[in-house]
Amino acid sequence: MPPILSRFLGREALPLALVAFYAAVLAGLAQFELVGDSWLTLVSGREVVQHGLPQHDQLMALSHGARWVDQQWLAQVVFYELAHLGGIQAAVLLHVLLLAGAFAIAVTAARRRGASPTTVLWVGLACVFLAPWAWQLRAQSFAYPLFAATLWLLSADSRAPSRRVLLVLPLLAVWANLHGSVVLGAGLVALRGLTIVARPDRGDRSPTWALRAGCLLAAPLLALASPYGTALLGYYRHMLGSPLLSRFVQEWGPTTPAKAWLFYPLVILAVWLLGRNGGALTLFERAALLATTLTGFIALRHVVWFELAALMFLPVLLDARRTKSASMQRLARPVGALAMLSLLAIPFALGAAPASWYDRQLPTEATAQLERSTRGAGTTVFASETLADWLLWQEPSLRGRIAYDVRFELLSVGQLDRLSAYHRRSGQDWAAPTLPFPVIVLDRRVDSLLIGALRTRAGVRATFSDRRVVILRQAPASPSRRPFYKSKVE
Repeated sequence: MPPILSRFLGREALPLALVAFYAAVLAGLAQFELVGDSWLTLVSGREVVQHGLPQHDQLMALSHGARWVDQQWLAQVVFYELAHLGGIQAAVLLHVLLLAGAFAIAVTAARRRGASPTTVLWVGLACVFLAPWAWQLRAQSFAYPLFAATLWLLSADSRAPSRRVLLVLPLLAVWANLHGSVVLGAGLVALRGLTIVARPDRGDRSPTWALRAGCLLAAPLLALASPYGTALLGYYRHMLGSPLLSRFVQEWGPTTPAKAWLFYPLVILAVWLLGRNGGALTLFERAALLATTLTGFIALRHVVWFELAALMFLPVLLDARRTKSASMQRLARPVGALAMLSLLAIPFALGAAPASWYDRQLPTEATAQLERSTRGAGTTVFASETLADWLLWQEPSLRGRIAYDVRFELLSVGQLDRLSAYHRRSGQDWAAPTLPFPVIVLDRRVDSLLIGALRTRAGVRATFSDRRVVILRQAPASPSRRPFYKSKVE
């Protein structure tokens, strides 16, 4: 073994083992990481490739014609092209690499800041399971390494000012076409600019400090660096400020102990350490840790940003007043070598797994039955939002013929109210949303009560049923009932 590699393995064995463990968890659970958002990502990527950047929705029936700003278009195209060329395995492999890469960046940043391997390991193990819902394959997967890299660059600049921090600007420009969390990234960049202006670094007496501060303060403009341009302003405002999304998507709701039980202990630890050892972090690092903590309270989906920030900064705070113990050199190199071999083996294992392994959660027999049920021209489908885009991915001919999907932001307030009543089975007319659709496809995991209630209705019969999917047939409502479903723009 080359001496350089031997020393590296001896020094970084525990961090390497941590990253390898995280990657192994992601790879082992890969088939469970394909959810409604995953299929939406692939379907949207296909839509962009085949029809160009969308301006109005053409995929779903209820939102047909509604204004659609597809801010995540670039991430969707990359995932689609990989799935198209290399199968779903290729898309999942990229997803795992992106998440593990973000984790590795945060671990490396903590080590560069002087945190001990043991402390990084223990904090990292807590962070692995802090936000498991973030393991889902979706456009947001691209945002994780971009967030970690941006935060690391800003943190490094707060300790040793350099023009290198301007690398965050092209990162933001790319990020603006991948995921809406670019708003958080741009906010952190502007925050670093504010700390430069409010408290110029003592070691930074060069004339470039004003240039750096000005560029960082102007960075939020890069959140509009997209073909959609200023149309993104309305998109960001709606996605960040709409209270309606939390009614249908748990991730958009506030974070409670029941939803993220590890979040609260880590927040308490972070606040206590900031009060006790806050001087170990710079002003920017303390502000960034507090900012990501606050965003984590606002919505469950934001906890993942706290996870990466905590992994980067908590080990530094923990080690601030501790004597670092020497690592076990006899075991370090074998552990490091095993971790490195595991990291090399995981991509091959994911690539070698057959497509059927990834499809085990959604049986292909259901799509065959659905194809038979929708052969008639114009036959429409009311599907659970967890299945809608999977059906469209399997049957492209259903474009514009499925009721709705997880893009609830495209629906009108009236449509959302009716869907809410349907899910709660509230009122005598609770089943009205399904009436115009002769085919109903439901997910046993989320619709078990609805399945039983719908099957008792007159004229409804089951044509397919397995462990996950139930397909029902009914006579569609008369045309006089269909104005109930006018789209958002009508």
